[in-house]
Amino acid sequence: IEKIKGSGAKLICFAPALSLAKKLIRSGVDALVVEGMEAGGHIGPVSTSVLAQEILPTIAEQVPVFVAGGIGRGELIAGYLEMGAAGVQLGTRFVCAHESIAHPNFKKAFIRASARDAVASVQIDPRLPVIPVRALKNASSELFTAKQREVAQLLDEGKVEMGEAQLQIEHYWAGALHRAVIDGDVEHGSLMAGQSVGMVSKEEPLVDIVAALLDEAAIALERRAA
Repeated sequence: IEKIKGSGAKLICFAPALSLAKKLIRSGVDALVVEGMEAGGHIGPVSTSVLAQEILPTIAEQVPVFVAGGIGRGELIAGYLEMGAAGVQLGTRFVCAHESIAHPNFKKAFIRASARDAVASVQIDPRLPVIPVRALKNASSELFTAKQREVAQLLDEGKVEMGEAQLQIEHYWAGALHRAVIDGDVEHGSLMAGQSVGMVSKEEPLVDIVAALLDEAAIALERRAA
């Protein structure tokens, strides 16, 4: 942390728990991101709303805190701002912006998807740890479940060592995000997406997405002030 800040850079860290948020503040971070399990990609076990209620009232006055995970409309942004957040972080909502370099197939998958299609990866065997990742269901995610069962059986039969078995699981998704986002292989790549994917209904300019979010947030704040 000292080396990063010594270069003049601002350091923003993810804080998946209040205890870690406090520790990071003591260590000198400039801001925090509180990201819940509704987010796309690697996730923790706690929802965004619960983390926000746990962390914002305690530390929002100490450092800027940005809330992330499952945010798709401005009304929710307004709610977190009222709770003390300095801002929000969105990813899924911007995937289908015209300016996004994501492959057309990747964007089409987002437009077709609903919130229930963005599911977390499942761990079959405690001996074979799986870091939870939220992504759209596809052929590869189904094959991953079968792969875990296959490797667990090989482990039971003594045909592979524990370390090798764990590496097979760990390496399963190597390069999968690139295959989906850049190459457009939406069946054998990783379609990392948050649950707000159901609010992505078309490809549109970035400026229009931002304008809609700001309008929704402003209207929500005006209603609460009335």
